[in-house]
Amino acid sequence: MCLKTNCLFLLFSISYCCHVFADTRAQAYSYPEDSVQAILEILSQTKPKLVDFIPETQRWYLTRPRPDAVPEKILVQIQDAFYHDINTACRLYAWRYLLNWRALVAKAARESFWGTSFLCNRTFNYFGIRAKAKPWICSAFDFCASVERKDPKLAAFVVFPDFESSLWMFIHTIYSQHYLERLPDLGSRIMGAIEFERRFGFHYWEGFERGFTFPQELGSQYYSIEETLATWSGHEINNLCVDCSRESDLHWIEKVNRAAERVHP
Repeated sequence: MCLKTNCLFLLFSISYCCHVFADTRAQAYSYPEDSVQAILEILSQTKPKLVDFIPETQRWYLTRPRPDAVPEKILVQIQDAFYHDINTACRLYAWRYLLNWRALVAKAARESFWGTSFLCNRTFNYFGIRAKAKPWICSAFDFCASVERKDPKLAAFVVFPDFESSLWMFIHTIYSQHYLERLPDLGSRIMGAIEFERRFGFHYWEGFERGFTFPQELGSQYYSIEETLATWSGHEINNLCVDCSRESDLHWIEKVNRAAERVHP
């Protein structure tokens, strides 16, 4: 039985490895769950100097999460895998919270380098969310654990159980008051839902099932991609973000668009 299992795993590994590093034009394929991790695990065998392992979470990460440190063909595969892994959650939460989903995917991709950074694989924090000045993350939502990393100064980053929780708290971050002031309606479309969630600690659309009369949907007037980006892009509070600007944020949107075209031709 053990021999049979090992043989099946070997066949899967060979098949998936060939599949992952095939010509990037052949994009109409299905992904396993957590497909970025699947690629990084294969890299641990084929290009071991590119990756390292995190014992606490049993996950792999790129030792140098930069475009010039990864062969272009592999980087494209990582981009497409990351897009596949998170785009459904980003679309759902964008619909629930009146945002542009591409902006959410792009922000996660930029902050985590397509799901390959040490931070996101150690903490499931895909948006670089710091614990500082966000007491509601712990008091309302019970995300109280943190990990300290230099970025560039020592800072405490919130630990999450999964990508979706990180996404949810990023939305709360950009809908904080100092960001809402940059929206054309000062956030009036969404403010009630954010206040409700911070008071009760669960998604606003779950309120009806728990005996509340809060709406299960907020309407259909979404913030545009420019309005979504405006909440954080170029904001003075993000001055620790290296090379961040509205122009560079739009460039990451284009990267997401290219990944979407490859994954959904």
